[in-house]
Amino acid sequence: MDTERLASTVGLVGALLLAIVIAVPAVAVEPGAGEMATYYASGPFGIAIVGMLALLVVIVFLSGRQERTDPAVAAGLALVMSVAMVGLSVLWSLTIDPTVLFSFPEQYAWLSNHRWAVVGASLVTFAGAAMYARNVV
Repeated sequence: MDTERLASTVGLVGALLLAIVIAVPAVAVEPGAGEMATYYASGPFGIAIVGMLALLVVIVFLSGRQERTDPAVAAGLALVMSVAMVGLSVLWSLTIDPTVLFSFPEQYAWLSNHRWAVVGASLVTFAGAAMYARNVV
């Protein structure tokens, strides 16, 4: 497997992982157990925008990989969007209101670490995008 394809695969997996990690609380937390809308909207921008960007990056990686878009353009777009995702996820994780974060019942204590999983998945996407941009350009 060439390094360009490996890099785009890392970016794809990272972006899909990021979208899944962001969606897990919405699926796993029972209705009425806490304010999920408040959790997702915490911070200056909320985290939903990062999930949307993650899904867009999947499309960008696939279009560059299949050469439906110029690979250099796709690499640039993926890199810029992944930098934005890292920045927004770090900002969200640092500014989330602790009263919202710790307002869930004890069985959802894992939510206090969810924000760091979001940051980690965004860093995987960034690493893939950076490797892809380096190999394409």
